[in-house]
Amino acid sequence: MRLIKRGLASLAALGSLALLSGYLHLPPSVEAQLSARDYQTEARHYDVEILRDNWGVPHIYGDTDADAAFGLAYAHAEDDFATIQNVILATRGQLAAEKGFAAAKTDYLVQWMGVWPAVERGYQRLSSDARAVAEAYAAGLNLYAVHHPDEVSRYLLPVRGEDLVAGFTFKTPMFYGFDKVLGELLDPDAPHELAKAGESALTWGPQQSLPVGSQGIAVAPHRSSDGATRLLVNSHQPLTGPVAWYEARIHSNAGWNMAGATFPGAPAIIHGHNEYLGWANTVNKPDLVDIYKLEIHPDDPDRYLLDGEWHELEKRQAQITVKLFGPLHWTVNREVLIAEHGPVFRTNHGTYAVRWAGMGEVRTLDFMLALNKATNKEAFEAALKMQAMPSINYVYADREGNIGHYYNAMFPQRINGWDWQKYLPGDRSELIWHGYRDFQWMPKTLNPLSGLVYNANNPPFQATDGDDDAWVEDFPQSMGIEQVVTNRALQIEALYGAQDKISASDFERLKYDNAYHPNSYQVRTLQHWLSMPKPEALQSEKYQAALRQLSEWALTTDRADTTAALAILTLEPVQRAGGELANPDEVDQAFKSAVDRLHHFYGGTEVPYGQINRHVRGEHSWPLSGGPDTVRAVYGGPLNDSGKFENRAGDSYIMLVEWARDGSVSSRAVHNFGSATLDQRSPHYADQAELFVGETLRDVYFARDELLDNLSRRYRPNRLD
Repeated sequence: MRLIKRGLASLAALGSLALLSGYLHLPPSVEAQLSARDYQTEARHYDVEILRDNWGVPHIYGDTDADAAFGLAYAHAEDDFATIQNVILATRGQLAAEKGFAAAKTDYLVQWMGVWPAVERGYQRLSSDARAVAEAYAAGLNLYAVHHPDEVSRYLLPVRGEDLVAGFTFKTPMFYGFDKVLGELLDPDAPHELAKAGESALTWGPQQSLPVGSQGIAVAPHRSSDGATRLLVNSHQPLTGPVAWYEARIHSNAGWNMAGATFPGAPAIIHGHNEYLGWANTVNKPDLVDIYKLEIHPDDPDRYLLDGEWHELEKRQAQITVKLFGPLHWTVNREVLIAEHGPVFRTNHGTYAVRWAGMGEVRTLDFMLALNKATNKEAFEAALKMQAMPSINYVYADREGNIGHYYNAMFPQRINGWDWQKYLPGDRSELIWHGYRDFQWMPKTLNPLSGLVYNANNPPFQATDGDDDAWVEDFPQSMGIEQVVTNRALQIEALYGAQDKISASDFERLKYDNAYHPNSYQVRTLQHWLSMPKPEALQSEKYQAALRQLSEWALTTDRADTTAALAILTLEPVQRAGGELANPDEVDQAFKSAVDRLHHFYGGTEVPYGQINRHVRGEHSWPLSGGPDTVRAVYGGPLNDSGKFENRAGDSYIMLVEWARDGSVSSRAVHNFGSATLDQRSPHYADQAELFVGETLRDVYFARDELLDNLSRRYRPNRLD
């Protein structure tokens, strides 16, 4: 999964908001907001106790689901209020009011996407339970703000339930690459080729591209050496920020009993387990965005052609407030245009309308709560059938021994005969799809004979080490199913598939594999490059010795490997090429730079990888194994001014779940840093970092009596006044 802001930064075609008409003003006064007494009164409606274990992880106990959501919000705010606040401001389209002009593009995108009109239309159609959970979570944040007023933006209060629902509407399309597609549309140098009738995309093949994160693995009882069912939850995320994992346990007397991890501003556990079942999420990237080139009337730029008739573009205003300096703010208005297809961008290479899976979707919280409270495979699948999550793979396991991989996505009901990955003519209404394919069309692998399922951001046609996964021929090209095969997928199938019976120790040990598969895109490209003639600049003995060293690389990223750093630096343009043929000149330059910099910092290229690859938290730094697109995923680099890689993404929250033969559940986990995301004074700011580096998991206290023996703090947030 990638950071949302990375794609938004490419929306350069929005232009300078400062040049638009607007007005200068001061921010709203605190007196205009609700009083602290109002928020305290609201908080007294909730009965919740927070028990923090000896790792600082909050275990939330409430009578109702709403009580538990209130406690989750308060506990998470204690550990990372600043990030939650920024997430909510971004979701509202108000981040620039707090952060300045750099955030204005995000604010415009929220309004361009129509997030808030969708929430206003759909909020009351959510279940009463989901609305109660969202509003309780908001109340928990409001109470924290009362207790810590110095941390609160003038633009935040009051937080409302709609804010949390809108967060899903805005963010979930980013996980399948919506931001990247818009960035390419607005890039004047990118190709903008129009599709033609009868032109279809290529069929699926074992291609590879830039690795993206996450993996999940499940093993059925008949494949385990001890008859247990096991699940690996191993998403790869940034280690800090708006989509970094936060661990929590939620328990209500209404049947909510989840342990796992969530994101800032999300009022449910996103992946983990309850006593009955569990799941791991990985990003999938089917083609779920369609771009239509509109034919604009030659004399009226606000009219477009559709089925031979001219139609008027609808208009609404996006209002964006930007912090300038000190207390001064500038509010501007920008027009948003809307065609029947969806919202519109005018560019210097044409006018385009955009339609995407999940546009206007507000039911995601209902979906998440249904997953959290599912008690069997049928209930889990019933949640998936809601089609309220635009994308994301689910690797599933339960105490009955069922395992599965679901390639979940909201697949548009597109007509066949077109290459939907190209831009489409905007004058044909039959290309404007309405609705999504039924659950039966979701590629899935359930209870395979081999007893193993996995996903590592690879296509759904490779989900087990047997032959009973989904078949590419059964799915039309118009579904746009991705083609990427990652190194991690190759390694998982090779390593786990080689075990006739997978023991508990093997299941955990193999997760930390840090090697590249000989057939991986990276290794094949490196070997081909090594066989090519080298330019004059690489003929000296320094570079020739490094080439010989690379040719003997053991393909590992172990911290003791003395060639891994040279290899990772050389492969950087190969990874960046995203499955396309890397430019050999760029690889030459990356190699030369790697040799030069390693000599500069270390006097040579044979350097133990752990001396360079570092896990950093505050003033502490640890040597670390792992690299890009290895099962032990670590994304650092490039070399900083001290000649180090600093781990920034990849393996973060890791959980291993086990259901024994008798159906009892237990789990172990580790966070990349600790529960205290921002507070360097907390003992939990970095208390799990050494476990993480040492590839060790700790117990999750799922049973209350076990938790009570390992407490660090116990309190009721609405009684702290």
